[in-house]
Amino acid sequence: MTTILDSEYIPPERPYSQMELNQNRQKLYKTLHLGNKIAWHEKCQHFYLVKENGRKEKEMIENNCNNVGNCSVCWKLSKSTDKKKATNLVNQYTDTFYKDPEYASYDLCDLEYTYYHWLYSNN
Repeated sequence: MTTILDSEYIPPERPYSQMELNQNRQKLYKTLHLGNKIAWHEKCQHFYLVKENGRKEKEMIENNCNNVGNCSVCWKLSKSTDKKKATNLVNQYTDTFYKDPEYASYDLCDLEYTYYHWLYSNN
């Protein structure tokens, strides 16, 4: 079975405006039902947007804390069939999005798309 980690990078065929790139990000968030709450786990240093109206988001709001439950990234890494590719993806995302980038780029959007599809998709 192939996963998003096995897909090839498709370079852009044309320039993209900041507005278009940001619209693509919003479309990703809407498609995957991502909210605006970021779970951050101190022990492993992983962070990610949680599902809107999901269990983790509700728990974060109730406890007024962003370090709730188990780390979804660690769990997904433990279940990954290609740990090297998955770890590289997580490290690249973590290094790149530790601070929200000032400007969007095709490569950043592709990285974010791949990360969240890997994290939240069943394959």
